[in-house]
Amino acid sequence: LLVVVLFTSGAFAQERFALGVVGTHFGNLGSENKFSQIENPFGYGVIASYRLTQEFAVAVTGEYFKDNMKDIAGKEQDFRGHLSTFISPIASENWHPYLSAGIVYTYRKFDYTTASSLKSSEGVFNGRVGCGVDYRLVSNLFLNFDLGIYNDGMQFVGWSSSLGFRINTSLF
Repeated sequence: LLVVVLFTSGAFAQERFALGVVGTHFGNLGSENKFSQIENPFGYGVIASYRLTQEFAVAVTGEYFKDNMKDIAGKEQDFRGHLSTFISPIASENWHPYLSAGIVYTYRKFDYTTASSLKSSEGVFNGRVGCGVDYRLVSNLFLNFDLGIYNDGMQFVGWSSSLGFRINTSLF
């Protein structure tokens, strides 16, 4: 996936456009409203962002997770889509820290090996706030680290940490 992003980004690259790949680990907060039932919570995804100004950007992220469910016999498959805004009040040549906020839609599909009263699929909206940093590896390739907290409107339901690569033509 990284090879595809790196080689095709030249065709789509604009001065403010970036593409990337990401590996994500997440976890639940609390025991009632779980962000996910997945036992081994690791997934991967892609991100596309556009920098509107030097300090402000918008991004769309798609992620995929699949594994056995914890404490329930069966598998869960999650497809997540994020729409986020990024604020970067400070930046240096090699480090680019940011704060982010957005909305996340998760489509969860359950495949039970035994009968259960839970739904076979569901869609869930969550809010997300986070922070992160892009570190320049070479002129237009960045290593990205991101931390986020998910909210269902009433309480925090989960967290995530991501590591990925982003490529663009001119970030600063």
